[in-house]
Amino acid sequence: MDFIIRLFISFLMLSCMYTLVAIGFTMYVGVINLANFSHGDTCVIGAFVLMLLYGFLSYFGITHSGTFIYILTIIIFTIILTGLWGVLIFKAVINPLLNSPRLIVLLATVATGQAIREIIRVTYPEGSNPQVFPKIFPDGGIFIKNFLIRWENIIIFFLTIIILIIINLFINKTKIGLSMRCVSQNYEVSQMMGINVNKTIMMVFIIGSALAGLAGIMNGAYYRITKFDIGSNLGIKGFSAAVIGGLGNTYGAIIGGLIISFVEIFISGLIKGGSQFQDLFSFIVVLIFLIIKPSGILGEKTYEKV
Repeated sequence: MDFIIRLFISFLMLSCMYTLVAIGFTMYVGVINLANFSHGDTCVIGAFVLMLLYGFLSYFGITHSGTFIYILTIIIFTIILTGLWGVLIFKAVINPLLNSPRLIVLLATVATGQAIREIIRVTYPEGSNPQVFPKIFPDGGIFIKNFLIRWENIIIFFLTIIILIIINLFINKTKIGLSMRCVSQNYEVSQMMGINVNKTIMMVFIIGSALAGLAGIMNGAYYRITKFDIGSNLGIKGFSAAVIGGLGNTYGAIIGGLIISFVEIFISGLIKGGSQFQDLFSFIVVLIFLIIKPSGILGEKTYEKV
């Protein structure tokens, strides 16, 4: 029984991370019809920014790890800084190439992701090695039938739920969210209607980067270790989740995140020696969906004139 509970908790944690990354991908594709392949590496920025903030606060004797105010403050500051990174990516990489062929922009995002990894690897002390992630959550947790559910697991789960609710309300109830939906429907008509398209796209990069940064924090807090190249795995799994759910659909991103993490945790966990093949199982599922339903579970079919 303990083994099943442990698998279920791992399933929930991975679902949270993959879903946040997948929502970023689905927003990029939905609004500007572009898969930003530096998105996964933004998770690394979130993890390393938090480590730098933690070190900075510790230097001045502020070490209240585990308290609610400390957790909230350090996570919010990290999300804000990672969101500002999204502004930089948009201004420096995406905006100058916005009218270029999509393949050029796609390659630019791939190069940006590679640059992020190399900059962290070279500039961070011992950047090539795995880094111990700061312990920002309190010790202990809740016992359920003699099984301890750690506080970080509980906080990560409920924080993800809150973020998903906020994102849903933001997209459906705010003026900027309405602008995003308009731009996703028709770029040119949105401009004619007076919508500031550049500002709208920049907001997509802010939100997407902030979500990726939060996913990076969750990954570090859960595994208690991080590395300069974790974004590669998170990015691929997040994009796979978005593809399964349907690129451009936020609810689909949630479903895709659940499916990828379920396959990765339960199938590999219940099959003897399956853990070494968990990535293989995940990508087989992606291939099956691409063959059976290329548009994804909640994605809409698109048609192009030849």
